[in-house]
Amino acid sequence: MRLSLAALLAASLLLAAPVQADEAGPITRQGVADDEVVMMLEVEDWVETTTATVRIAADLAVEAGTFGAARDELVTTLQGFGIDTTWRIVQFSKQADDAGFERWSVVAEARVPEAALSDLSDKAKKATKPGRSLTVASIDYSPTMAEREAVTDTLRAKVYERVGKEISALNAAFADRKFRVRMIDFTQSYRPMPMAKAEMQMMRSDMAQAAPGGGSGLAGAEKATITARVHLAATAPAAQ
Repeated sequence: MRLSLAALLAASLLLAAPVQADEAGPITRQGVADDEVVMMLEVEDWVETTTATVRIAADLAVEAGTFGAARDELVTTLQGFGIDTTWRIVQFSKQADDAGFERWSVVAEARVPEAALSDLSDKAKKATKPGRSLTVASIDYSPTMAEREAVTDTLRAKVYERVGKEISALNAAFADRKFRVRMIDFTQSYRPMPMAKAEMQMMRSDMAQAAPGGGSGLAGAEKATITARVHLAATAPAAQ
């Protein structure tokens, strides 16, 4: 056993010993290094939308065990608002009632065209009845993911176009090189441009007077920005 421990100790000391440099000289690069050009590009554009995410809050008082039927009736009522959209239940919670009923708080969500927003609150009020109260809880004008991605695709294409022009310019300036894309690192951001609540209400009121059938033109918008860190590279010619 003593010999085994000694052997292990010797092995550990051997592994911990510093590696000696090769007497032949320092390690040198194998092959020719690339010439590199690093540049930063930034492009931006507007992401616009003419729809809004609407949430309608519903308070339901139903007999025990009948919530499923009441929920389906609520969705049917919302679909009957005459808006070309799909309503989905996204949140609900239950509270007990002293009278033996179940009280449910339900939130339904849909993406609604801006032209259909002017009378949505009235429709919610008209759909209110004993045991069911409907109110418009929120209206969010943020663009959808699909709308953002469409603008992002366009901005990326602009970056690729500018990179292509840069490569052509480099190859024209350095005829003995052939530059290529080595790496493009994208960073994207969306900056909302919120409209003041009072200003939005004023514009909506003006539109309602100008267009009795439901105004149009009030759209949400975000500024989309893409920053690209671009690495261009070319193999340097061998020394003569």
